[in-house]
Amino acid sequence: MPWFKVDDKFHSHNKVRKVLAEDPAALALWVVAGSWSSDNLTDGLIPDHQLPWLFPTGGDELARKLVAARLWRRVRGGYEFHEWRSDSDGTKRNPSKEEVEEERRKKAEAGRKGGLASGKARSKPQAPGEARAEAAAEPPASRVVELPTRPDREPLQGSPGGRASAQARGARSTPSPARPSTPARASPSAVRCVEHEFDDDPPRCGACERARRHAEQADHERRIETRQAHLRTTHADKRRAIANCPLCDDSGYRGTAVCGHDPGAEARAARGRRIVNDLMGWTSDERTPP
Repeated sequence: MPWFKVDDKFHSHNKVRKVLAEDPAALALWVVAGSWSSDNLTDGLIPDHQLPWLFPTGGDELARKLVAARLWRRVRGGYEFHEWRSDSDGTKRNPSKEEVEEERRKKAEAGRKGGLASGKARSKPQAPGEARAEAAAEPPASRVVELPTRPDREPLQGSPGGRASAQARGARSTPSPARPSTPARASPSAVRCVEHEFDDDPPRCGACERARRHAEQADHERRIETRQAHLRTTHADKRRAIANCPLCDDSGYRGTAVCGHDPGAEARAARGRRIVNDLMGWTSDERTPP
């Protein structure tokens, strides 16, 4: 999947310093929304209905602050990142949806061709002496891995040209271990793509992974909406009880105590004290023995 790139001078830009001084949470929304846009290939477009999921509290207000700082701009149906694909001087920033899909197609095709060539090579008989000579000629793998100066876009692990295929091609002489079963594959109701919908043991598939992510996102949005509806109902019930109560003020207090909205509570308490006094032989509400 593509990376969401942030310039190493981002921290010192005038727009960013302004937002940091006013409300740093707006930059948190900027980063989360950028990651979501790269993952879903929306080319920097953030729909209005995604804001509550990306930032459950105050997302609309933070989005307006990003627009005021010119990090976002308001478009029909949502918001859009300023200079998503490239800077004003033409410096490349984030790849477009078409570029990502084209690169995935090329890598998938290259992986398919490499797999065919590898299969043909393994199907040819090889003399023992040639196998030993080929193994001796291969240089040992280095254990030192140099970190890249900037993150490279990594192909989807389950795609034909991805990391899984490269590892499989590199381990020609090693039998592949049995693939462990997972709850997603073992469960008949697991979310999968259309191609593997009725497959009892589907292979690793990028489309299945995206379908699971979308299902999890939809479930998360439903939980948020249910929680918000519950809070709205609870708040309305409290306001209704305060409005119908003759004892408390508009904030639900009787003096400094929270009102229970029960006009008969004091009468029941007095009646209970009288009963206890009669049973104990006390002569006053102070419960002082004679």
